[in-house]
Amino acid sequence: MENLEVTASKQVQTILSLYEAFGVGDIPFILDHVSEKFVWTDPTNPAIVPHGGRHEHKEGFLQFFKNLGDNTDTTLFAVEEYAEGENVVMVTGKHGIISKKTGKADTFEWVMVWKFENGQPVSGRSYYDTARAELAYT
Repeated sequence: MENLEVTASKQVQTILSLYEAFGVGDIPFILDHVSEKFVWTDPTNPAIVPHGGRHEHKEGFLQFFKNLGDNTDTTLFAVEEYAEGENVVMVTGKHGIISKKTGKADTFEWVMVWKFENGQPVSGRSYYDTARAELAYT
């Protein structure tokens, strides 16, 4: 990720730092760098994938990470490319997982879209193959 950061704007640097923190399990850092009203949306069905659905405010985002960690082993998390607009950053990557419930493993390509207000992330949403992800948890 160091090469990506060389020409990155402040918004992109913020998002890359959040991914770096995720990679080392530093969830407090992530929560410190998003808005109080932050909303994270994972497109999977929360009745199937414990971290799926809409997670509002920092407390909800913390619960997302707790549900993810309690139910999933991450085997790969790679950021590949990013693009940005005035108040948005889009990032592509891969996430390898093992469901702790089923033992099933898979790797997903994803796109995440982060929206900003006043230089701070106020929302984020991931896009990936939800049908495959839901199969890993059933």
